[in-house]
Amino acid sequence: MQSSTFDRRLLFGLSGVKLLVHVLLAGRYGYFRDELYFLDCGRHLDWGYVDHAPLIGLVSRLALMLGGSLHALRIFSAVAGALLVALMMLMAWRLGAGRFGQGLAGLAVLAAPIYLGVDSILSMNAFEPLFWMGCVYLLIRIVQTGNSRLWIGIGALAGLGLMNKHSSVFFLAALAIAVLLTPLRAELRKPWPWVAAAVALLIFLPNVVWQIAHGFPTLEDLQNVAREGKNVVLGPVEFIVQQIILLHPVLFPLWLAGLVWLFAWFGGRYRVLGWTFIVLAVALFVMKGKNYYLAPIYPMLFAAGARW
Repeated sequence: MQSSTFDRRLLFGLSGVKLLVHVLLAGRYGYFRDELYFLDCGRHLDWGYVDHAPLIGLVSRLALMLGGSLHALRIFSAVAGALLVALMMLMAWRLGAGRFGQGLAGLAVLAAPIYLGVDSILSMNAFEPLFWMGCVYLLIRIVQTGNSRLWIGIGALAGLGLMNKHSSVFFLAALAIAVLLTPLRAELRKPWPWVAAAVALLIFLPNVVWQIAHGFPTLEDLQNVAREGKNVVLGPVEFIVQQIILLHPVLFPLWLAGLVWLFAWFGGRYRVLGWTFIVLAVALFVMKGKNYYLAPIYPMLFAAGARW
């Protein structure tokens, strides 16, 4: 698909700026309450916790090994954010974007307020877009090359994504539905998507076993949150407006253009990604998800919009 040259200097430049911004500013704000909680999880490693998946505990243990300072704690999120910028520039190139499009995709991810926020603290939300977009990138390569073995990579990223944050199950379900809605469903006649599902389950299995052994405390916690009305419920217009604000109104035309391009005739081969976004957005709205739950999926729309 790509006929243009991939600009490595631009990639290292923009991803380097992203990393530098967070490294330089990491000590400007004190510990966020969740960071203190995660540090304690790092002191008590386990295959699960009541209200989150276990990977953040392991990252926190590494931060403690580095001294537990604000910089040691937040470097992991900063690196994840820089990698996301690089990955989206690479994705834009794979979709056919030239140097301008590659830079635009990277700059959009770099400048979006939601990513500047989550990448500034230790948070599961900093790693979630990287796992999701890694799956999307490999799916694009499957569409372009027909190499079905890449499903195994999707399975590995899906398993790690679930170990990072349980809400990844909604992304994976949306992706599965999108595959069924498009010609890509022909892949399901091959063994590789099913091998990928097995790989994901194998990686996620320790947390599943932990949940079973402890009586599914995470589900009980979610039920308690729903019963107490902790989350703010948004109407359709409010939900859309919040998305625009979180990503910045200036970037709204870019990700909207990306969504249109994925469905349009000149980008129709990637319609599976458009359906993934639509299915996930509708599902999260119906389930009264928080306004930022959809944030990890927008980088692929930036890349598609930059391609157009």
